[in-house]
Amino acid sequence: MSNPYQSPAFDPQHLKDVRFQSPVGANDYGWVSQVRIVAVLNGVQGALEIPIGLLYVGMAFFIPALMEVGNANLPPVNRPPPEFGMMMTVIYLAVGIPVLIAGVLRILAAVRNFQFRSRTLGIISMVLGLVSMFSCYCAPTGIALLVYGLLVYLNPAVRMAFAMGDEGIPANQILATFVPFRTGPQVPPPGSWPPPKA
Repeated sequence: MSNPYQSPAFDPQHLKDVRFQSPVGANDYGWVSQVRIVAVLNGVQGALEIPIGLLYVGMAFFIPALMEVGNANLPPVNRPPPEFGMMMTVIYLAVGIPVLIAGVLRILAAVRNFQFRSRTLGIISMVLGLVSMFSCYCAPTGIALLVYGLLVYLNPAVRMAFAMGDEGIPANQILATFVPFRTGPQVPPPGSWPPPKA
């Protein structure tokens, strides 16, 4: 007969990941749970960068056309050279297109990272997202997100979580795997995922 007042025994084997053979510590859940926060922030940052990228691309064609209209009223001596309009177009496109691409890449990475997929894409999107500094828009938040995102994504437990996600394990099951002091292994044994179809 067992003693009902005895403190429960803790089996450290419950914190052993079956598939990846790496111990899951009590602090790892904190890191893994922040992946979704980083993914949402990355998506919001991308949603803020896309409009400014579109604005710069639009200005690449609007500003030279506006200058042409204004130059028609000026005497020929006071008109800027025609190369000036082309230079404005090149500058605005050189800033707008990379910002637009970085914003779209951030949103794509955010959707994938929220499900613990494509960790490398998330890191690339945060690094390339620094091109928004050239548009003088969202630079402080872009830098802060890069630092925060790298701290989270380079953590060993997070790398393990993304490896599990890339193998097809659902995100909620990955989070449950890293919950400290769980009562049993949450990761299916190798070869048992995905479940057989009925």
